[in-house]
Amino acid sequence: MIIETLIPTAASIGGGFFTGLLLGYFVKKVIKILMFISGGIIGLLLYLQQQQIISLNVERLEGSSIFILSTLSSSFDKVTQIGDMSSLGIPIAASIAAGFTVALAKS
Repeated sequence: MIIETLIPTAASIGGGFFTGLLLGYFVKKVIKILMFISGGIIGLLLYLQQQQIISLNVERLEGSSIFILSTLSSSFDKVTQIGDMSSLGIPIAASIAAGFTVALAKS
């Protein structure tokens, strides 16, 4: 009797951990790629400005970056309100969070 309830719980914990591990690995890679592209664009703009090929309006660039960051932060707030993981149940939500954390912490 207890085995009948133990097997689905163990499967949800293991599957959730694996899902969180894959999700964390994917998020980590995407962030690295976006940071590389952003750094390349900024480096190229600074080089072109130093060679006096282009002229950068720093105030406008700063305003654009603040707008982009505020838009991203508000979209993350909306995602967290919609995707409430507490409806999944404690074992699977905890295992997904543990897998996600392991994947992000791993070098």
